[in-house]
Amino acid sequence: LSIEITGAGANRIPVAVADFAGEAGVSKAVALVVRADLERSGLFKLIEGGAPLADNAAVNFADWKARGADALVTGSVVPTADGRYEVRFRLHDIPKQGTLGGLAYVMATQQARTTAHRIADFVYEKLLGEPGVFSTRIAYVVKSGGRFELQVADADGQNAQTALASREPIISPAWSPDGKAERSGSRTLRTPSFR
Repeated sequence: LSIEITGAGANRIPVAVADFAGEAGVSKAVALVVRADLERSGLFKLIEGGAPLADNAAVNFADWKARGADALVTGSVVPTADGRYEVRFRLHDIPKQGTLGGLAYVMATQQARTTAHRIADFVYEKLLGEPGVFSTRIAYVVKSGGRFELQVADADGQNAQTALASREPIISPAWSPDGKAERSGSRTLRTPSFR
């Protein structure tokens, strides 16, 4: 399934997401997900990010302005002593030559996509004034032969997991805000909470 968003047109905000500095594989994966989230929204025009740029690196605002960017995301992924990674990023306002903010997250390798979705949410909110939805989850039912599965996935459709499988149709599951069990007909659903 591929969804194409049209209609934003000339109103898209030009933003560059530089490759993050640091641990090569993990940093590139984080930056790719941030780019994909912003582009998929239809509200941003992605500008080529170029070489890796750390969160604390000096920004050549004139160069980014010449490239057509209004905003720039820079970041770093650094291993910690306990085997996890610290991800730091900053969002820069190119026309005003300032910083709009930044955060740091500590994550395990398998949390790279979740962390990237949170970074995209931060960028979305700072540039548009509304909370982003990239770190939310979606639920849908898949029918294959005589089997029904309730799938839960990231907002971009990745990391799908089966929350419930049944030979009977799954209709109107109810989700509790805290992720505790809810009833759907005669079945009890135990799933992660939605944000």
